[in-house]
Amino acid sequence: MFNIRALATINILVQGLLLIGVLISVFLARKGQLDKHCVVMRVAVGLQLFTIFSLMLPAMLGYLKHPGQEAFQIEMLVHHGLGALVVLLWIYINLAVSRRVKVAGQLTTYMWSAFTIWSAAFLLGLYLYFQLFVLQ
Repeated sequence: MFNIRALATINILVQGLLLIGVLISVFLARKGQLDKHCVVMRVAVGLQLFTIFSLMLPAMLGYLKHPGQEAFQIEMLVHHGLGALVVLLWIYINLAVSRRVKVAGQLTTYMWSAFTIWSAAFLLGLYLYFQLFVLQ
């Protein structure tokens, strides 16, 4: 139904662009341009959510259907679990910024945690991509 390799390749390209956007956002935050930082992050997360549902989820479901790839499937589920955690952190951060929830601790701690977890998910995603399409 879906060309998994094409979906994965498009996703890697989009993730590279998102990485650039997130790094620009970090730069903006460090320069005190928090309004611009928030705009860039909201666009990045919106694009991330779009890629999750349009590219990653169909590819993941395709791979989870094949028996005999248990180690790979576990790695993929860890990758997606990290991504889900980042989305939950993003929701919390946005609720905190809009003062809908009270922040437990420093908000920047949550932001750096989201960045670190997203980076780990990104690196694991690259590893999975290389396992599937480059090293075979």
